[in-house]
Amino acid sequence: MALKNYFTGKSGVKFWVNIILMVLIIVAVPTVTLYLLGTFTHHGEKIEVPSVVGKSVFDAEDMLRERGLVAVVVDSVYRKSAAPGSVLDQSPKAGYEVKGGRVIYLTVNLHGAPVIRFPDVVGHGSLREAVAVLQSLGFKLTPHEQVLGRPKDLVVGVKQGYREVHAGEMVTRDRALTIVIGGGEIDSTMMEDEDSLGGVDIEGGDDFDIEL
Repeated sequence: MALKNYFTGKSGVKFWVNIILMVLIIVAVPTVTLYLLGTFTHHGEKIEVPSVVGKSVFDAEDMLRERGLVAVVVDSVYRKSAAPGSVLDQSPKAGYEVKGGRVIYLTVNLHGAPVIRFPDVVGHGSLREAVAVLQSLGFKLTPHEQVLGRPKDLVVGVKQGYREVHAGEMVTRDRALTIVIGGGEIDSTMMEDEDSLGGVDIEGGDDFDIEL
């Protein structure tokens, strides 16, 4: 068939219809793609992130949902001064402009002081080792106490306030611990000297009768 037949008659009509369809497809596909891409990515849309710090996690979720944002709790800590279940921090911060559907990460306050199983640190190591273990678990420590008659720096006990803490107990981390260590063995010669004095007050200047 001669080439001119594609441009005239039945063949010519079919040719031009195909050309027009191809042009429409070439133009339509990128246009539809860009439109859908802009719709799904919220191109040009900006939403100001509200402040939800201090609100309950349920109120924060509702507030963010109304703005087209998504709340996700990623961490929980304990702060005695804050209300249980309240939001302590958020990311992104309030005032940032984001696209719809953006995830806002929340840190919430626990409903009670966290507790942890107390490790076995008594009688197994030095003060330095006990301090390292307890601090790595998040405990706060007060100045340590010493007791005489035990090997120097050996951990002989741990107290929380006036109560002694034992290995395996569930202990809260919001109260500080006090490590009790040995102050060194008592010198036996010192004990003998004290006994030989018999409790006499040398500095008191007691009178003695001396016979010549």
